[in-house]
Amino acid sequence: MRALVYQGPGKISLESLEDPSPVAGEVLLQVDAAGVCGTDRHIVAGDLGVPPGTVPGHEIAGTILDVGPKVEGWQVGERVACFGQATCGQCSPCLAGASNRCRKPAVLGMARQGGFAEQVALPTSCLIRLPEDISSSVGAIASDAIATPMHALWTVGQLRAGETVIVIGAGGLGLHAIALARLAGAAWVVAVDPFEPARAAALEAGADAVLDPGAEEDPVRSLRRLARGATLALECVGRGDTVELGLGALAAGGRLVVVGVGSDRPRLPPLGRFIGTELAVLGSFGSTPAEIETVLELIRRGRLDVSRSVQCEVSLDEAASIFSKPGGPARTVILPAGSE
Repeated sequence: MRALVYQGPGKISLESLEDPSPVAGEVLLQVDAAGVCGTDRHIVAGDLGVPPGTVPGHEIAGTILDVGPKVEGWQVGERVACFGQATCGQCSPCLAGASNRCRKPAVLGMARQGGFAEQVALPTSCLIRLPEDISSSVGAIASDAIATPMHALWTVGQLRAGETVIVIGAGGLGLHAIALARLAGAAWVVAVDPFEPARAAALEAGADAVLDPGAEEDPVRSLRRLARGATLALECVGRGDTVELGLGALAAGGRLVVVGVGSDRPRLPPLGRFIGTELAVLGSFGSTPAEIETVLELIRRGRLDVSRSVQCEVSLDEAASIFSKPGGPARTVILPAGSE
């Protein structure tokens, strides 16, 4: 099979690899679509310590080509979306239905081969049935670009109807967060991003107002004024300054949910304000298979608009070149099996 293989910092190339073979409990997928996430760009840049020889890609949709031994309930020809990590199924988080917090995970495209390939072998615990009326491209990105902000806002942040919400970072996660906040009944949504195309996309996604933090002398004060007493903020960037911006803009009793991944060490507000106003900072990681199923059902019923979720689709032959270009607000999707 052909696959995009990470060769070291800044290097990814199309290579010919041996076809994978499913072992017990696994299926072999034809990869119909694989979303390009910001994490994939960090992998190719060499930021995450992924070993050379890895095939990236954790946003996957495909068709079952073969089933391994001891596989029950799955048939050749079924279309699936995929949960982005192979989990142990035995630790307490897995047993409690929180497999996104598995203690022994193997993240697709990092700890095991991912979806930037014509085929991939995956355990059945990763599989979620993909409705026939949802495209493979949308099915692929639903598992992360959409389910991750849903988990962050609805499950971790406990978004309530009528709240004011701040979304910091209007990329793939942030744009879907805006739509999901609207769907959950947010009364006012403010998006923060330094890039004009991202701010324009945020308004199209349903934001009431946008802020360019680089254009403000005091971004915290400006955001606090624009957000009108926000009690929930979602940070999708993964930088210390944007975490601090979100915290500083919250009203008393507010919650900041951090979904962006990075290595910075953000500072808390002065402890008197932090404690006296009962602010909360919460981490959020990925989603669960059940939440991905919920996302797919929302899309199937027309409750969630995904018409602008995919920026472009590229073939496997074209895909290596996209990592030398900046990504846009919406997802680029690779079609290893060819155009649909």
